[in-house]
Amino acid sequence: MGMQISLPTKALLNRSTLKVFKEYNVKLKKCLIVHPGDMAAEFVKEPGLSDFYSVEFWDGTSQKDLAATLNSNKYDVVLLDPSSTVSLDKSQLKHINNLRVNQISVYNLASFHENFSKRIPLAHFKSWLINSDMFFVSSRSMFILQKRIIDILVSLMIAPFALMLVLLAVLAIKCTSRGPAFFVQKRVGMKGRTFKIFKLRTMYHSPEKENNSHTIKNDARITPVGYVLRKTKIDELPQLFNILCGHMSLIGPRPEKEDIVQKLIEDAPYYNLRHSIRPGVTGWAQVNYPTATPEQSLQKLEYDLFYVKNASHSLDFKIILQTIRVVFTLDSL
Repeated sequence: MGMQISLPTKALLNRSTLKVFKEYNVKLKKCLIVHPGDMAAEFVKEPGLSDFYSVEFWDGTSQKDLAATLNSNKYDVVLLDPSSTVSLDKSQLKHINNLRVNQISVYNLASFHENFSKRIPLAHFKSWLINSDMFFVSSRSMFILQKRIIDILVSLMIAPFALMLVLLAVLAIKCTSRGPAFFVQKRVGMKGRTFKIFKLRTMYHSPEKENNSHTIKNDARITPVGYVLRKTKIDELPQLFNILCGHMSLIGPRPEKEDIVQKLIEDAPYYNLRHSIRPGVTGWAQVNYPTATPEQSLQKLEYDLFYVKNASHSLDFKIILQTIRVVFTLDSL
């Protein structure tokens, strides 16, 4: 039948649940992947899969046909791999649909993988997502309008408090290091249009060409005041002006510089999908991967694409709550 592997469901993803399951020796559920292809190979690499589900593969080479396999084993989940080059015949489709009638969960493996990991693996674009209409954002025009209204109202509400913090930060910056208090740089926004982003300066002042590289952990260029501003995210508060101007949103993929965008597009042509919505002050990648390094840009992209596809008010609210956690735990570069 194939090797035994495990995978968790969406509801079993936090570490405290994992600990409870291990302590009480909860029985593993059974899962079958039908005609595994490239996505199945990618899926089984997910960390922690062996803690919840026992997974088997059926590829047609077994002595048992699909119907006999399904009837002889009580599977809790059946996954269909869209990257497989083998199609199910009418008889096999009949048995798969009977599973649904009998309340057995049958999922597209790509969607299941996405819900499990809360990101869209870039490997999916090679065989499936490139032909998908999942990024058809015009159908969400009402959501985009509502999101813009919320951005403006929230920005205006927190502006007085933010202004006070910015003024104090400006005073601290000017008293402790030479140079301007604000850092201004061109970034790529929605539809690939460039705009000037505003931040509080957190590094020692030097010509643009010397500060052109990404920040790294324990970066010597960061001032003591800048370190505090970065950890508390106060350095991002001037971007409320970008929000009011329509360049940015509170929530969305973080905007990057033009040269970096061009390089990443060469490495991953789907990188441009990030620019189908407004970039954000914080985002899904920032709360899930707050300590990511520049070399991990493509890993962060998987979270950005998950947000672009699944953007909603409830997801935005969740990101706000997790951003607060990141700020209070100082869990970022």
